[in-house]
Amino acid sequence: MDQVKNEEIMIFRFGVIFPLLGGDMCYGQKSRILTELAAKEYEIPGSGRRTLSKAAIYSWLRVYQEKGLEGLVPKTRSDKGGHRAISTETELALRGFRELHPDWKLTTLAKVAAQKGIFLPSERVSMSAIYRVFKDYEKEKKARKSKDMRRFEMENCNDVWMLDAMVGPKVTIVEDGKEKTITAMLWAFIDDKSRLITHGEFYKNQKAESLLTCFWEALSKRGLPRKIFTDNGQAMKDNRLRLGCADLEISLSYAKIYTPTSKAKIERFFSTVRMQFLPLVEDSILSLRELNAQWFLWLKEYNSRYHSGIGASPLDCYMDNIKAVRPAPSDMSRYFRARLERKVSAARTIRFNNKCYQVPLGYANLTIEIRFFTPEGLIEAFYNAQSLGFIEEVDFIANGNAHRQGREDQ
Repeated sequence: MDQVKNEEIMIFRFGVIFPLLGGDMCYGQKSRILTELAAKEYEIPGSGRRTLSKAAIYSWLRVYQEKGLEGLVPKTRSDKGGHRAISTETELALRGFRELHPDWKLTTLAKVAAQKGIFLPSERVSMSAIYRVFKDYEKEKKARKSKDMRRFEMENCNDVWMLDAMVGPKVTIVEDGKEKTITAMLWAFIDDKSRLITHGEFYKNQKAESLLTCFWEALSKRGLPRKIFTDNGQAMKDNRLRLGCADLEISLSYAKIYTPTSKAKIERFFSTVRMQFLPLVEDSILSLRELNAQWFLWLKEYNSRYHSGIGASPLDCYMDNIKAVRPAPSDMSRYFRARLERKVSAARTIRFNNKCYQVPLGYANLTIEIRFFTPEGLIEAFYNAQSLGFIEEVDFIANGNAHRQGREDQ
């Protein structure tokens, strides 16, 4: 449970600092972006707080630049039991408490906060410290309330891709030697600037595996985007997608619930698919392969067709505006793996998926991390973020023979 929580916090922190990762930013730009980030509201994993301080965000940026993604994993406090100034966690809690009671005097707010246990037992917080916390409170509150509902468009191609899925037609597939009819699902990515469909394909389900396969195709053909914008579907929340995007420095952002207009461009594309493509295949039930064969021909024509909204075809707009494409790595699947911690036994084994795996020498009684795409596939072990190689199931017969051979040699 702690491992999952740590991953959630790591991914959340990376998402917050992502706008600050541009290498060619001057100090003034960073300062402005920091102010904007601190003025936002967030859903912070494991916390009811809604805001972050500039100091907290900047500290995450610094540790990421020094240690990479692993540096964003929460660390155990080294000063537990001591006395220190007001913590970032308490500051955030106070601001959240203030949101609930905006009309209270700060002295009343501090008194009730102490009664409710908002302050850590190790903290001795003075009113002067609380006044400092709320020095810019009114300014930040006004900034949060001033929502910008204008239409937007990214400056460059590959700045933002939008992702969504659509229910497709009935198709036939063969499973376990038997043919059956299912409803196909269309996964698609659209580039915000050019409206180019970087990849779209019909799959037999709406699971994360189908989404990831579609994503890898898009990345291999069009390079790495800076940001993916999608909704809150179960597949989009899969940790393999979130960890993979973080490893590749792709920000994964989710639309607020009940705000379909935030994904208007891909929704308009799906409307075009329903009106123009689906009528072409509705008279007969095709196999999934046959459906995709017709789909790829239609999609190629769509990407090359004049689009009135951009004054060019999506493909021409994409090629004319793209700048410094980041190529995707060839071994894509290794970036999109689930992660778990396991304690190594004295016999250098771990248990996973009801199986026993052998760990290399030197790691007995230590806690390692394993990474895998599926529990049945290859499993790579890590210690302190360093790969120990792929591990295999324990061969008990070979181990037994090795022990007997050792005794005979003696």
